[in-house]
Amino acid sequence: MWHVAHITHRGLHMRSTMVNRLRTTALGGGLPHGLDAARDLAMQEWDTVEAACASSRDSTSSRVQREIVGSRVSVTETGGMGSPRESWPEALTLCYTYDELLGIDVDDFVLKLCGLEEFLQNKHALGSHEYIQHCRKFDIDIRLQLMKRKAVRSDLARTVNDDQSPSTLNHYIHLQERPIKQTISPFVSLLYIAGMSLPLHFIFSCCSYEDFYLSCSLTHGGKELCSPLQTRKAHVYKYLFHLIIWDQQICFPIQVNRLPRETLLSVTLYAVPIPPPGSSSETNKQRRVPEALGWVTTPLFNFRQYVHLPCPHPLGTTDIHSPTPGLRAPVRTAGMETHCPPRGLRSVSCALCCPRLTDADRKRLWEKRYYCHEQPGSLPLLLTSAPSWEWACLPDIYALLKQWTYMNHQDALGLLHATFPDQEVRRTAVHWIDSMSDAELLDYLPQLVQALKYECYLDSPLVRFLMKRAICDLRITHYFFWLLKDGLKDSQFSIRYQYLLAALLCCCGKGLREEFDRQCCLVNTLAKLAQQVREAAPSSRQVGAILRDGLVNVKQFFSANGSCRLPLSPSLLVKGIDCSYFNSNAVPLKLSFQNVDALGENIRVIFKCGDDLRQDMLTLQMIRIMNKIWVQEGLDMRMVIFRCFSTGRGRGMVEMIPNAETLRKIQVEHGVTGSFKDRPLADWLQKHNPTEDEYEKAVENFIYSCAGCCVATYVLGICDRHNDNIMLKTTGHMFHIDFGRFLGHAQMFGNIKRDRAPFVFTSDMAYVINGGDKPSSRFHDFVDLCCQAYNLIRKHTHLFLNLLGLMLSCGIPELSDLEDLKYVYDALRPQDSEADATTYFTRLIESSLGSVATKLNFFIHNLAQMKFTGSDTRPVLSFAPRVHTLKTSGRIRDVFLCRHEKVFNPSKGYTYIVKVQRESPCEVTYVQRTFEEFQELHNKLRLIFPSSHLPSFPSRFVIGRSRGEAMADRRKEELNGYIWHLIHSAPEVAECDLVYTFFHPLPRDEKAAGTNPAPKPADATWSRPIGKVGGEVKLSISYKNNKLFIMVMHIRGLVGDGNDPDPYVKIYLLPDPQKTTKRKTKVARKTCNPTYNEMLVYDGIPKGDLQQRELRLSVLSEESFWENILLGEVCIKLRDLDLTQEKMGWFELGSRSQGTM
Repeated sequence: MWHVAHITHRGLHMRSTMVNRLRTTALGGGLPHGLDAARDLAMQEWDTVEAACASSRDSTSSRVQREIVGSRVSVTETGGMGSPRESWPEALTLCYTYDELLGIDVDDFVLKLCGLEEFLQNKHALGSHEYIQHCRKFDIDIRLQLMKRKAVRSDLARTVNDDQSPSTLNHYIHLQERPIKQTISPFVSLLYIAGMSLPLHFIFSCCSYEDFYLSCSLTHGGKELCSPLQTRKAHVYKYLFHLIIWDQQICFPIQVNRLPRETLLSVTLYAVPIPPPGSSSETNKQRRVPEALGWVTTPLFNFRQYVHLPCPHPLGTTDIHSPTPGLRAPVRTAGMETHCPPRGLRSVSCALCCPRLTDADRKRLWEKRYYCHEQPGSLPLLLTSAPSWEWACLPDIYALLKQWTYMNHQDALGLLHATFPDQEVRRTAVHWIDSMSDAELLDYLPQLVQALKYECYLDSPLVRFLMKRAICDLRITHYFFWLLKDGLKDSQFSIRYQYLLAALLCCCGKGLREEFDRQCCLVNTLAKLAQQVREAAPSSRQVGAILRDGLVNVKQFFSANGSCRLPLSPSLLVKGIDCSYFNSNAVPLKLSFQNVDALGENIRVIFKCGDDLRQDMLTLQMIRIMNKIWVQEGLDMRMVIFRCFSTGRGRGMVEMIPNAETLRKIQVEHGVTGSFKDRPLADWLQKHNPTEDEYEKAVENFIYSCAGCCVATYVLGICDRHNDNIMLKTTGHMFHIDFGRFLGHAQMFGNIKRDRAPFVFTSDMAYVINGGDKPSSRFHDFVDLCCQAYNLIRKHTHLFLNLLGLMLSCGIPELSDLEDLKYVYDALRPQDSEADATTYFTRLIESSLGSVATKLNFFIHNLAQMKFTGSDTRPVLSFAPRVHTLKTSGRIRDVFLCRHEKVFNPSKGYTYIVKVQRESPCEVTYVQRTFEEFQELHNKLRLIFPSSHLPSFPSRFVIGRSRGEAMADRRKEELNGYIWHLIHSAPEVAECDLVYTFFHPLPRDEKAAGTNPAPKPADATWSRPIGKVGGEVKLSISYKNNKLFIMVMHIRGLVGDGNDPDPYVKIYLLPDPQKTTKRKTKVARKTCNPTYNEMLVYDGIPKGDLQQRELRLSVLSEESFWENILLGEVCIKLRDLDLTQEKMGWFELGSRSQGTM
């Protein structure tokens, strides 16, 4: 085993030096003894690196384990993640593999990720790889495999034979144009006649309508160029078939040379229904509203700029000469103006992402467009404010494009909307996004595929850009193929996607085309099996037979093809399958694919049939982009990102997350009313993280991931949230699944929304964060994380509006118009300052935490899901991590409840120490259990055995204080009798797994082995010395625009007098004899660690006057019948602060000095 070292950023340079010395010594003949000398030198150098890095250990390190092909050697190290990988892993591993380093080139070897068909690249930092980030997030060993480059699979690459294979289009290359148009034209005209036999030209249910007419319009970028024109109303004539004849010419009141090049001609067929017989005239008037039966849209000019007319050409030429981008226009800059832009322009430009600008705002923006160069992201809004896109205005628009500041690729996506059909604008946008990396392109690929719909012509810069990048990267090719294949279901654009898919497959080699065929075959086989299972459910016997028959077909597929990649990722290569199903409404398949890599684990996937996963796919894409924004800003929210991919309408694959459970299953361990209890989540995490360090790490993961989920679900308006689509990993990471409703489209019960809270944040989640039922300083950290994450996303409002706007035509019902985008805009509130947004989101947290509707929704879902719970499911104890039996633990001879102790963590109460004696081996153990855990044992036993076989349990109902010493003594005697009778009950009861699991020691029981009761912690009492106060307050103080802003954020460590206070904050600016500067916050109820995040503002105070002022802040507890109690006070001299910068920090609270107000 290789020496384990902890490498940080300081050690990276020394690592490189060590590798160079190894190579230099080997090539120079300095290693006469081969392997032994190399090891000695490596150990000396590694010890130097370890000593140098011992003082700079940080959290950016991870364990790296490398497997050597053909060897049993396992190399493990701990290294930094933030710098280029260089060649140190290969060089160190080669010392174990080859006796002689002479002639060995490190570049001939690569490191492969175990279980994935992915390889590390030297030019990238180790921590930039998604797999490395995943391992670091979940504290998993990074397992790498050393391979020779020659051994890497290359069956998907394009070969020389592919380049030399004859194309089916080659024989058209040598054709020459001949004057035979007169011969071809009659043949082409037959195509139009044959087209009349298509069902498209039939008028169905024509007897239901009496009048028909056509509405024709010319549009550009979604705007009408003139008012729509209508034909006269015509009836249906019946000759050999039903026929409608208009024989009418439509003449638009606009000259052809004033039409933009990308003008679209839209024709809509309307019909007037026939009124039913016997109906009143008023009813007839309501029912005779014209109905749209169908429509068609076509470009008015083809790609050669000729008028596109599917009929004989009129006299004269139809060639339209539009201005070219080369035409110059006068270049204007902001410096040519003699006055500053008005304040109104600034207010408009500050709301650049607002979709509701008035015509006056747009006119003002266009007139002052040269002042907006400092805000490159304002270009889309400026172009939408352009007065016209006719040829006379194009030079000004193109000149603006030419001199515009370079836009980042995220803002440039906004120029690919349907609002901007102009070819030069879209060419400029593609030029700007061409700089994005392949990883970034994969993040935005679904939107770019949708943007292809908005191209007027098939041969466009965007098509060429996507084809070029797909040829260069296998991952882009893979996802581009599946996105195009999904687009074939769109009847309006299916032909365009067919052309693009054919072009992509033509560029691929034979191996990749065959791989795509295998994937499609596998998906079709699984879809057929899933549909049969869904139709056969809930008959378990019939489903079992269908699964067995279906698995035979899948196994035959793998037997014939060997292996296949999954549509989820091209790096997932599988060779076998095991299949079962989920017992739920949709009955999805639960698949376990066998990994081709022997060092990898099986790949667990959910295959759904009947559910449209495009919305889930889009939601997870937005969450993944949010997570990347947070990580780039140095804020890791510990989000769980899983793969989801739609392989066709109504079917798709979802990656399964291991070691995770739904909140419902966690809560129902405490009964069907577990949703109303506060301890289920904390107890479940404690069960799976028994040591103190593990539990603290799990709680930390929970705080971060819960904050990220709150922000993401609120911004995206994710609805239909219940405890079966929120999951929790044993490591504490929380995440959401099943995004069937988003953008605020909540499920309704009559006129009542099912999702009443802004997002799901319940008291059991707060219990985990606070470490009990009372607010703690960790809740302050949670609120700060939420607000910080929310403000970071708000800075990228343009990006999310652009990405969602490009998906308006994808066919998702809940994302179909601008009102859906308005929800995201309103949720992000880009017009607010960061302080206002912090206050706003704090109120959302309070509203969600105080919502009873969320828990009631959870409870109703628990009742609804009881029918899906299997009858053979054995009850388990919520606080025990695993089940123990008589065979594994040893027979219990006797039990005795020794004493009770008072505890204060996680909540105040009593715990009972039970002495357990076993027969063989003869040992004595002590376990500590609460009264609630005794009651849970009894309730679970009642689910298995009748009450007559069980001893009677002490009553929980008491009069008076149930946590007093006297009550604990009484319960001690009652519980002692209960457990004695339980152990001496019938064997099927006394020896059942529940009893032996209950009395099996837990990690927390080690503290109960002694005989002395635990001392009362010093911080458990709330009494304080008379006349003393304490605590700290967190403030943010800033001064701008002649206003003093004071944000009261949090208070921690307030000292109570036996009960939790009701604190609020009151401030003055002294001297203030008239008390006109009084400001105060709301009252926080029953807490010593309140959160406010309230902004208190003083307006109109000159900066010079503030230098003479003193800020007096008092924290008081509101009393109903007595004078409010002072809990602490702090005085801040404003002259000691630099008011040009924001001052944020904690201020210690003290007692009030003499002579103060």
